[in-house]
Amino acid sequence: MKRAKIFKKSLACLSAAATLLSGGIMTSANAAVITEGKENNYHNFAEALQLALCFYDANKCGDEVADDGYYSWRSNCHVIDSEIPLQPMNPMPTVGKGKSDDQLKEDQGLGQGDSGKPKTNLGDDDPELYVGVNMSEKFIEANKKFLDPDGNGTLDLTGGWHDAGDHVKFGLPGSYSASTVGWGYYEFRESYEDLGLQKHVEDELRWINDYFMKATFLDDDGNVVAYCYQVGEGNNDHNYWCPPELQQDNTMVASSSCAVKRPAYFATTEMPASDQCAGASASLAINYLNFKDTDPEYADECLKYAKALYDFAVETHVEEWKPGMVPSNSSLGYDGGFYTSSYDYDELAWAAVWLYYCTENYDYIDDIIAVDDSKPISDSGSYDADAQTGQQPSYAYTGYMKRIITDTGNCWQNIWVHCWDTVWGGVFAKLAPITNTARDWYIFRYNLEFWSGCSKTTDCSAWGYEPVHSHKYFGRDDYLWNMPMTCDKIPDLPDSETSGDFIAKSPNGWAVVSGYGSARYNTAAGLCACVYAKTTGDDTFLPWAKAQMEYILGKNPMGYAYEVGYESNFASHPHHRSSHCSATQSMDDPIVQVHTLWGALVGGPDLKDVHVDETKDYIYNEVTDDYNAGFCGDLAGLYHYYGAKGKEYEKENYVIEDFDMSGNAIGYDQVDENGDPLPVGYFVSGGKAQEKADGIQLKLVLHNRTINPPRFECDVKARYYFNIQELIDEGYGIDYITARIDYDQEAGYTNNESHATLSDPVKYDDKGTYYVDVTWKDCKFYGSRVYQFALTTKMDPDKNIYPEWDSSNDYSYPDLVSFEDQNSASAITDKVTLYADDKLIWGTEPDGTTASKSSETPSSNGTATTTNKSSGGTTTTKTTSNIDKTTDSSYGDANCDGTVDMSDVVLIMQALSNPNKYGINGSDKNHLTAKGQSNADCDLATPGMSTGDALAIQKYLLKMVASLPIK
Repeated sequence: MKRAKIFKKSLACLSAAATLLSGGIMTSANAAVITEGKENNYHNFAEALQLALCFYDANKCGDEVADDGYYSWRSNCHVIDSEIPLQPMNPMPTVGKGKSDDQLKEDQGLGQGDSGKPKTNLGDDDPELYVGVNMSEKFIEANKKFLDPDGNGTLDLTGGWHDAGDHVKFGLPGSYSASTVGWGYYEFRESYEDLGLQKHVEDELRWINDYFMKATFLDDDGNVVAYCYQVGEGNNDHNYWCPPELQQDNTMVASSSCAVKRPAYFATTEMPASDQCAGASASLAINYLNFKDTDPEYADECLKYAKALYDFAVETHVEEWKPGMVPSNSSLGYDGGFYTSSYDYDELAWAAVWLYYCTENYDYIDDIIAVDDSKPISDSGSYDADAQTGQQPSYAYTGYMKRIITDTGNCWQNIWVHCWDTVWGGVFAKLAPITNTARDWYIFRYNLEFWSGCSKTTDCSAWGYEPVHSHKYFGRDDYLWNMPMTCDKIPDLPDSETSGDFIAKSPNGWAVVSGYGSARYNTAAGLCACVYAKTTGDDTFLPWAKAQMEYILGKNPMGYAYEVGYESNFASHPHHRSSHCSATQSMDDPIVQVHTLWGALVGGPDLKDVHVDETKDYIYNEVTDDYNAGFCGDLAGLYHYYGAKGKEYEKENYVIEDFDMSGNAIGYDQVDENGDPLPVGYFVSGGKAQEKADGIQLKLVLHNRTINPPRFECDVKARYYFNIQELIDEGYGIDYITARIDYDQEAGYTNNESHATLSDPVKYDDKGTYYVDVTWKDCKFYGSRVYQFALTTKMDPDKNIYPEWDSSNDYSYPDLVSFEDQNSASAITDKVTLYADDKLIWGTEPDGTTASKSSETPSSNGTATTTNKSSGGTTTTKTTSNIDKTTDSSYGDANCDGTVDMSDVVLIMQALSNPNKYGINGSDKNHLTAKGQSNADCDLATPGMSTGDALAIQKYLLKMVASLPIK
């Protein structure tokens, strides 16, 4: 995108562009926020957890988001999910099949995420594709009374969470995230309660689990008829880079629509998705445990749905299997190639283990660990039961465990981690204390040893913790499956002499299983480490988990946290459409993201400790529900062990009091490519061309950058002021001015279905000033719209001449830049005013009347400043600073215009950040002067001009301090 090269007026004098500034901030399109001289607190797990929960508020979907009360910049979105047509898709998607072990070596737990569309442009131009549901007419007809009880032919599937920076409600990562956030709350509830975060986490858990129940359709007997696990289609959704509020029909974002088709994918008997049903069941079961003591009626409802979904998952599970062989799975949900499930056995086990905790019905555990011990599948004949020597007979697993361990002659080493596709890590964390077998404790512990350890020859001096260097030896595989063992016996076990595998570590000790979103896996492993410590009383892996979290919070070679908004140094360019809030559907525009996506865990660094903080780099900077899920639990656990009262870092742990989620962190000032302030809301830029003695060609650009929240309401008019006094002096009137319409971008983009209109000239005063209005009425666009027209004189028929008219002395002329050579050129100007409902929302009128509030909301904030009337006309009251007679300094008046306002703040920041242009010897004609530099030094606690002076002026303007200077 090309922006105006010239920015002549200080737009920060309008509150639309005003933000509080902080000292020493450096940020760019490819750099995190770094505050010089300030180091992060690497141990404030409390604040990090407080922020981490906020991510889920940014990803809420539905028709109740506006009433949710967490973020002002999020509002209702995808309300079309309330009217999904109950009609079969064409073509119908296929049922998913699981992955082989060879495939799992390549892509276990990875998936496309937001990396792009696996099937490029599929469905973009096909009006029939991605519409409706994956149900046949026969199925719909047979179950219509349960699916569509009101008979309106549509389904209401509003609610839930967007998956990531995109807007699809994907099934597996959604249920994994909900269950894992719930798991962390279940294990470390006291952490949330101690920090006052109980209500927030419970709000999140209710939001998503309520959606799972809403998306589950039961028959009269309480059995599942259908469960909707996905709304939206990645292959279509990923075409657009815009906030979710803007994905509406019959609207335009920049030059194209962001309207997307929102199909619904269901698990049914004809289209099974046993993995999806089991995942949601697990989340609802955990939700039962989290609410059973405080809201038993609600908890019982969650448990009812958890049981029904689990039973349906079992019923619709399809496999090919022979005892002693690895089964293949063919009843998995559709995902469009973005989150392809490996199999459903782990989700089934995840649901079953939690249903046991809810009911204490051991049948659920048998579903996981059952063995057919009636007949061996192999027997060497060397087993001596009395001497406990030789090879035992092997029996086939028949429970879900058969997918990872075919028979009792084998065991399994989990080298992956608890994640959206593979939840075995969580399964064994909760299974081991129930079965108390050597097998389950071994699998649970081995995974943590693998993640935290290294060989004895590895240089780990820079890691910040002492890793383990070996694995505990629990015994032979064929003995482990039914060998009783309690966790208190583990520390006394010998080290293995043969097992020495550990996960790859960066030079600074960062554990990496995948370079794509490394932090999500790391923090999930950290949660497992905290749960292990809680369950066993063994804190072996806590130092590792703490060191990894310190790394995330900024103790790393990059020097900043991988949690957005944390402390003074952090990644600030997450791959997230809503926080970026582009008006042009470009990941490069704006340069600085509009909103702080508080608490979002970005993808993280690679094996070289390198990270790229760039919006479009999804490998390093994607943010998703599943990234933050383990992160929350990990932080809650670390606070419990290190940050709570009486713990090592008690004094370093605290939450932000009176935290305003909607406010931005440091480093989020909106600027253009030159570092100049860039307003938000509604504003105008303009250009000029074809300047002749008898007229001028003009270009007005209306900008809609509403951000709190972004929206399409556009019924405004721009007013261009011009003066014809020289014509009047020659005996001509306004009837000698004629208008020519040259270009209407809105009409072109909409095939003239909507357009702007140009008014006739209107008299403004008796000094020859007139104006014309360009009105955009009922034009639903976000971004900008160009309107070009010409004002010229018409021929005097008596003299056969075109009267001369000097347009250069017009009120609205001075800020305009030529677009003769560069058609896209325009400059932001406050001398072209904007109105909504005839109220001034942008700019300054010729008599000095100025829009007093942000142009963010025309309907509510578009009021004009009250003016003081005098015999000489209308003037606007200005704020003047205290003048120190001794030093002859007008404190705060950096631009020496006799007033103190936000333009002085902007000039100070410009001079500090770009002295060659705006400093005392700067190239810009409005650069700082020596007198201005003296005036700017109004924070006497810090000698010399600094960002502290800019902050002091803003406090003064906001009446936070009575006068300047501040001593």
